[in-house]
Amino acid sequence: MKRELRRKFLAVLTSLALAFAFFLHSSAQGEARIDLYDLQTGAFPAMTTTLDVFDAAGGFVSGLSGEKITMLEDDQPRLLDSLQELEPGAQFVVAFNPGPVFATRNANAVSRCDKLLSALRDWAAARPGDATDDLSLVTTDGLVSLHLPAVGDFLNILSAYQPEARSITPSLGTLAQALDIAAEPAEQSGMKRAVLFITPLLDYDSISTLQSLTARAVQLKIHVYVWMVAPKDYFSTSGATALKDLAIQTGGQAFPYSGEENLPDLETYLSPLRHSYTLTYTSGISTPGSHKLVVQVDLNGQIVLSAPSTFNLDVQPPNPILVSLPEQIVRQSPDVETNNALRLAPTEQPVEIIIEFPDSHSRPLVRTTLYVDGQIAAENTAAPFDKFTWDLSSYTSSGQHNLQVEAVDSLGLSKVSLGVPVTVTVVRPPRGLQAFLTRNSLWVAGGAVLLAGAALALVLVTGGRLRRSSSAARRLERKMRLDPLTQPIVPRTEKHGMQLPWAQRRKAAPAYLVRLKGDGQPVTAPPIPLTGSEMTFGTDPTQATHVLDDPSVSPLHARLKKERDGRFYLLDQNSTAGTWVNYEALTDKPQRLQHGDIIHLGQLSYRFMLRKPPEKPKPRIIPMK
Repeated sequence: MKRELRRKFLAVLTSLALAFAFFLHSSAQGEARIDLYDLQTGAFPAMTTTLDVFDAAGGFVSGLSGEKITMLEDDQPRLLDSLQELEPGAQFVVAFNPGPVFATRNANAVSRCDKLLSALRDWAAARPGDATDDLSLVTTDGLVSLHLPAVGDFLNILSAYQPEARSITPSLGTLAQALDIAAEPAEQSGMKRAVLFITPLLDYDSISTLQSLTARAVQLKIHVYVWMVAPKDYFSTSGATALKDLAIQTGGQAFPYSGEENLPDLETYLSPLRHSYTLTYTSGISTPGSHKLVVQVDLNGQIVLSAPSTFNLDVQPPNPILVSLPEQIVRQSPDVETNNALRLAPTEQPVEIIIEFPDSHSRPLVRTTLYVDGQIAAENTAAPFDKFTWDLSSYTSSGQHNLQVEAVDSLGLSKVSLGVPVTVTVVRPPRGLQAFLTRNSLWVAGGAVLLAGAALALVLVTGGRLRRSSSAARRLERKMRLDPLTQPIVPRTEKHGMQLPWAQRRKAAPAYLVRLKGDGQPVTAPPIPLTGSEMTFGTDPTQATHVLDDPSVSPLHARLKKERDGRFYLLDQNSTAGTWVNYEALTDKPQRLQHGDIIHLGQLSYRFMLRKPPEKPKPRIIPMK
């Protein structure tokens, strides 16, 4: 007896709680509301979301303009980029849960089950053939028809369905199966989900199961409409209140049907669900983390706000990277006649970059800047943003420079790349007499011709005078032979040969490096004379006295020294490919060179030759004892 009283007491409490929830939801249902869902952040900063706006009567508000809608992103207003009203249709599932109460007939011998099915058939027959709804039917006695492509198919299935309601036991499994079907991905984006649950009233033991299904429908955003089939006196029970709460919490409606009422037109349920708004706006988020979005709509002066929608977003500044930069740029005269340092070539260097977005959200750039030694060298404020021209005309001395690039995106986020060193080597124009003669070869040639002409004229004039003087001397000599006492004595002149300065012989080099082929034979190129006390080899003209053009040779590869005693020593300068003498790599100690040694500088090979080779020792004959 006590157990029965306790059960009745709990049933009353449950009924009161459900009635109170029904009252709260009924009050809230009289207010306009906004549903915000399906926020897409993949194209950030362009954000896309779906929006439903309902008036106080629950009808969909159609015809809104962009001026009536404001996006509040982290409480900051954002204007819309686009607004489009769509009509994708609804994903609608009819869950028919018959039971013995469905078999009750009226005075005309028409059962409640027949009236319910007739109402469904009339609705299906009145629908246009081009309707875009996705229709499914599931029943307690095992009839399942999924995602029917046409309304006619749905009508044919309903016409053929004749359940034996008196022998069927109702089950909430029908509702659970309908929720599973409605939760499947829709064929068209933006389709809303709805379930029509036609069922008898529940007993007390089924209320907890129904509450779990209610929570699942709320989570899946499935609207559940309930037709409760029972006698009039039973619509205030806890089972009826639980069904009403299912409809209210999911945004649907509950209708009590005793068999005498006119059933609602299903179009009143589905018409608001067939519409939606798709809108896009440009986000202003510049920090990673959790963010909040609220939609504000002006409905004829009434400001309505949606519930906050939270989302996570990773936002990182763009990452610029310098690519294809040379390690060294050599500026030198374009020809032998140029001696102006400002006319060295090249005068500019193209610079390319790539720009990555670590957050995987590509977005427009507003500026890229090239820095050289911390100073702005070039800047782009319009496309293309990935190319620069580095002006080299002001570099007249050799040195190393640090290049960096900065990228700024449309959100104002910026980042500066790591520095990349580039050596600018300036080869100054040659100076001195030889450079002057080279640059002014035409003038020098003309002057030489004039000088030669003048010398020839001088020789001709002087030769005439010498001939006249020699004739006079011969006459005087004859007179002296005839009268030696009275004639003057003529002094004799000595002939001296004239030696020009450039006729002096140039001093020969004490040793040479003869270039060898791969097979060890000498090439036709002239040998390298080894003059002076020290000579360096490499590819950098600022470090090497003799430049070798080969990729295996380092900027400063080797050093050759001549001691006072005439000996030559070779020393490697930490080269990459190494320095070798007679196929043995040099260490950090100098190697003395002998006449005929084979030298390898990287992949280049030479033979060391003395101008005066040492005499070969004569063989010694040692008599045997």
